[in-house]
Amino acid sequence: MNELHAPPTSGKHAVRSGDTLWKLSELFYGDGRRYRVIAVVNGLSDPDLIEIGQELEIPYVTFRYQVKAGDTKGKIAEHFYGSFSMSGVFESPSGVSQRDLIVGEWLLIPDLANVGHHTVMSGETLQVLADRWYGDWSLWIVIAIANQLAGDDPEPGSVLIQPRLNRRHTVVAGDTLWKLASQNYGDYGDDRTQMAVAMTAAANLIDDLDHITVGQVIYFPSIDLGG
Repeated sequence: MNELHAPPTSGKHAVRSGDTLWKLSELFYGDGRRYRVIAVVNGLSDPDLIEIGQELEIPYVTFRYQVKAGDTKGKIAEHFYGSFSMSGVFESPSGVSQRDLIVGEWLLIPDLANVGHHTVMSGETLQVLADRWYGDWSLWIVIAIANQLAGDDPEPGSVLIQPRLNRRHTVVAGDTLWKLASQNYGDYGDDRTQMAVAMTAAANLIDDLDHITVGQVIYFPSIDLGG
């Protein structure tokens, strides 16, 4: 197996010389356009004003990779996971399992380096876990590949790796960002809910907080907004 090129772990980051929120977003998220996630969570009204030594909270947003000319699924899998055979880990969440890659499109790269663990309970299947963890039962294949399982029915008591991947939700009639943020992060009052809404909007490149469309897929960054 070849060397892994896993994205850096989200969490705390001490600002260094040359850092900008755009560069940090590229480093942690693979896409500088999502810099507003960091700005919102850290209460930065001016994203250009950060100071060396300042400690920033970096929410987990699933890393994105933009396909380049010459890329193949196997090469990308080898780069991020050390093996050509691991391409299914990003194919399923990126919606490219049944087609060729397109230059310029963005892929979601689940994190297999900084993972959680889960002890399987009786009656739990990988589909049940994928729905609970990621909001989509069809992503069970990500768990299966990460754990080298042939099926979706693990033995009770076995310990599974929980790949890091943001929960998702497909918008239905009546949904609002406020409603979805409260459902995913809890209703902590206006200030924290406003932060959750703004963070979710930033992670999804949504400019109008009051406008989401039926069928749109919303991804939810991981961070503790309680307290």
